[in-house]
Amino acid sequence: MTTNWDAVTAHVEHRVTFSETDGLGYVHHGNVAPWFERGREAFFRRFNEPAIELVKKGHWLAMRQLNVRFDSFIGYEDQLSIRVALTRLGRVFLDFHYRVDNLTTGRLAIRGHTNLVAVDPKPGEPPTLGRIRFPRAPFESLLVDPDAFYGAPQGAWKPPRWESEVA
Repeated sequence: MTTNWDAVTAHVEHRVTFSETDGLGYVHHGNVAPWFERGREAFFRRFNEPAIELVKKGHWLAMRQLNVRFDSFIGYEDQLSIRVALTRLGRVFLDFHYRVDNLTTGRLAIRGHTNLVAVDPKPGEPPTLGRIRFPRAPFESLLVDPDAFYGAPQGAWKPPRWESEVA
C-alpha cells in the first residue's frame, strides 16, 4: 500500500542558524526538541486544531517521552525538512514520529518520537493525568506506521514551500 504522505503529515522547513551549532559547526542536540515542537504545531494547525486553540479550550498535553536518533550530521546553513506524523492515539496519550531530512545533503538526518499525555491542570496543585477530550475522529484517519514513515524515500513527498516557515 502506498501512502500519500502529504495527506497525513505536516511539514516545516528550517535553515540552520549559527546559534544552533556547536564549536565544530554542527547542530547541537538541544535544538531538536524545539524543531519537533514546530512540527507538532504545524500538524495541529494543518488539521484544524491549532495548538493555541487546544490550550484555550483546556486541552493540555505534556511531554512524557522524547527519543532522538541522529543518522547524519547537520551543519550551519543546511536546509532542513521537518516532517511529523501521528502514529498512536490513545485515550490519554498521543505518539508522534518525526523525520528531519537534510535537503542540502539529501540524507535522512534525524528520526524522533514523542509521547504526549493529556493533563488536567489544577490551580495551586501539580497537574494530574487526564483524558484526551478534543475530537479524536479527525485524527484517527491520519494514523501512520512509523516504519513506513521512516522507510519512505525523501522524494515520496513534495514539500510545500512556505516561506513563512523557513527561518
